[in-house]
Amino acid sequence: MTTRDDHGDVPERVRFLTPFVDAGIFGPYEIWLADTVSRLEPSASTEALLALAAAGRGSRMGSVCLHLHDVARLLSGLDGPTGGPGVWPVPWPDPIRWADSIERSAIVAHPEPDGGGLLRPLVWDGARLYLQRHWNDEQCIEDGLRHRLGSDARVRAPVGPGLAQPAEDAHVGEVLDAVFGPSGSEGGDEQRLAVERGLTSSVSIIAGGPGTGKTRTVARLLVASHLMATARGTALQVAMAAPTGKAAQRLQDAVQTEIALFSVPGIDTTIRQRLTDSDTDTTTVHRLLGARPDGVRRHDREDPLRHDLVIVDEVSMVPLSLMADLLDAMRPGARLVLVGDPNQLVSVEAGVVLADLVGPMADGDGSAAHPDAPLSGRVTVLRHMHRFGAGSPIARLAESVRRGQADRVIELLGAGEGGITWVSDPRGRGLARVLSELVESGTAMVNAARRGDAEAALSAAGAVKVLTATRRGEYGLSDWSGRIERAVGKRTGARLAADRWPVGRPLMVTANDRASRVANGDVGVVVEVDGRRVVALSEPGGVRFVAPSRLNSIESWWAMTIHKSQGSELPHAVVSLPAVDSPVLSRQLFYTGVSRSKERLTVVGTEEIIRAAVDRPVARVSGLRRRLWPD
Repeated sequence: MTTRDDHGDVPERVRFLTPFVDAGIFGPYEIWLADTVSRLEPSASTEALLALAAAGRGSRMGSVCLHLHDVARLLSGLDGPTGGPGVWPVPWPDPIRWADSIERSAIVAHPEPDGGGLLRPLVWDGARLYLQRHWNDEQCIEDGLRHRLGSDARVRAPVGPGLAQPAEDAHVGEVLDAVFGPSGSEGGDEQRLAVERGLTSSVSIIAGGPGTGKTRTVARLLVASHLMATARGTALQVAMAAPTGKAAQRLQDAVQTEIALFSVPGIDTTIRQRLTDSDTDTTTVHRLLGARPDGVRRHDREDPLRHDLVIVDEVSMVPLSLMADLLDAMRPGARLVLVGDPNQLVSVEAGVVLADLVGPMADGDGSAAHPDAPLSGRVTVLRHMHRFGAGSPIARLAESVRRGQADRVIELLGAGEGGITWVSDPRGRGLARVLSELVESGTAMVNAARRGDAEAALSAAGAVKVLTATRRGEYGLSDWSGRIERAVGKRTGARLAADRWPVGRPLMVTANDRASRVANGDVGVVVEVDGRRVVALSEPGGVRFVAPSRLNSIESWWAMTIHKSQGSELPHAVVSLPAVDSPVLSRQLFYTGVSRSKERLTVVGTEEIIRAAVDRPVARVSGLRRRLWPD
């Protein structure tokens, strides 16, 4: 790859990028991209190549497209210009002249009504600038949704291969009454509506915050779908998926637990077996689509998925390109149900897909204001909180973070009610008290592991856990792990850092391994059983033991990043923010950490850092919401 030479220069063809490189705005990828295109198209203007580099940088920051008027603000830094109002540290072109140059460039394509004419590195769509692949992905999602939903007539219930029955069919009402009862229960009306939409639409979305019953609703949707299929004399093939192996496993475990506790008249042994055994595939979205290392996927419109119902959880982590591939692989007549929290952390790749799909429904029913939107009447936002009690301070805190209400967040943290503790001065005594509790939990874990009590060891390991915003730096993952490990080792006499498998070491799996039946994010503890060391992994209804030699990719689990915790639920979560401001801090990151707590929450961070996180929503630009929910 062509990069800057030892003198800090960039290739001659793109020497105009030097100020942007020196300012840290562009790196090797943007240099290589602009230089390659300039060699392939020598007539490309410097303004067009600068636009290409900007689009590439925006993509690496998670944006699908860029507005020219916002490029300087987004790429030069969120803190604004230097040297006075409107003065940036690099020579960004005037947006009007820049747009004119882009319009006329040979490396830029303009959308055609038939979708053709787009074989160019850049796409100029109105005031939005896209890398071609991102524009294609957005177009694929929009076209896929409109095509599938256009044949719904709002209420059609595809059940069984290629079958679609009118939803006014009495089976729908009968099944909903069987699952929810004629009047529903507290918070059940919105779940009933979500299930009805899942039964009657080819695409539906179930959105909601932590503890609002998303998993419970999915379990009832599965029951209702099988009851519907049985009433019509068909069999149902179901797949459940999530972006990661651990999230997929959590989905399967949670749904099966719900179903085991659920009693509905009419569920015979055959249906219950289908709901709890391998008839329901649970996997990652990539594996569901048959992804290969070279990026090619087995399933697409030419070879679609065989399933009648596909449920995808944790959709906030699904990138734009993967959603486009999923829609492309869904066969006609099949149903797709997307589940997640649009306010949680987004994909590491470009896009904010779930937030775009939910659109104006996130803070109210936008269907009335957007009756012609393709997803109108197909998005259900669950708002009734089940995890926390009515008026729970933790629930109020999470909601205040979600809404960006920094003053209210500080007020709730300072009140210290309902299981909330705030360590506002991490260098004071408050941190020592938090560390003491973590060491007590770690000591109990080590002692249980020594006597071979795997369940007690796992319970102690998960009783309280530090969730960090960063991996490095003060109050990051490495800092906390070292503090806890040293203190627990001193307390118990265990040589926890002496070798890879000391008894009492908590660990996390960091890579999927189908042969060993472990997923990235699985957690366990090294225990001693009958004189030998094994790793105890928690599973629904019990513990599974795995030989250490079968686990190749692991790390210590004294603490974990907030990213890794997504989808988890902890009795006591200690959310640790860095000592100094960091680009990774965001409202979504803080919200995700706070909402992992079930009973107690401790926040470690200064008021300045907390305000910085709450006031900084993820700044990603996308055109998908505009396509799906036009004003």
